[in-house]
Amino acid sequence: MLRLSMPILLFMLAGCATTPYGNFVAANDDTHNKSIAHDVTQQLIALYPPASTQFNLQHPTTDSFGDALVESLRTGGYAIIEHQKPSHNTSTDTSSSGGMTLGYIFDRMDGLYRLTVLVDQHVLTRAYISSENTINPAGYWVRKE
Repeated sequence: MLRLSMPILLFMLAGCATTPYGNFVAANDDTHNKSIAHDVTQQLIALYPPASTQFNLQHPTTDSFGDALVESLRTGGYAIIEHQKPSHNTSTDTSSSGGMTLGYIFDRMDGLYRLTVLVDQHVLTRAYISSENTINPAGYWVRKE
C-alpha cells in the first residue's frame, strides 16, 4: 500500500505545481486589453528585434486579451505561430520551426492586474492598476532570466 501511495502523492503534487497559461480575469475591458497588449509589445520590441523574431504561442488565445496581444505583436512586426491542437494527421512541431515560445498569464489579485509573459526561459512581469476607466502600470517591468 505504501508503494502505491507514494507515486499517487507525487502525481498530485506535480499537478498543483503546474501553472496554467492564459487569461484568468473574469471581466476585463477591451480597451484595457489593447492598452496592456501595446505595453507588452513595446517591452518585447526593446528586448527582441521584431523583423527577425518569431513567437510560437504555447496555448490558444481564446480570450479578448490574447486576441489583442496577437494583433499588437503582428502590428509590431513579429511573426506569430498560433497554438494548434495536436493532430494525428500532421507531424509539424512548432518548437522546431525556429521561433521562441511565448506564453502569458493574466490574472487579478488584491485590486491589481498582473501580467506575466514567458519567452523561452525568460519571464517578464508587470502589475497594472485600474482607475477611472483607465489602466496604468503600477511599477516597472521585472525580468527574470
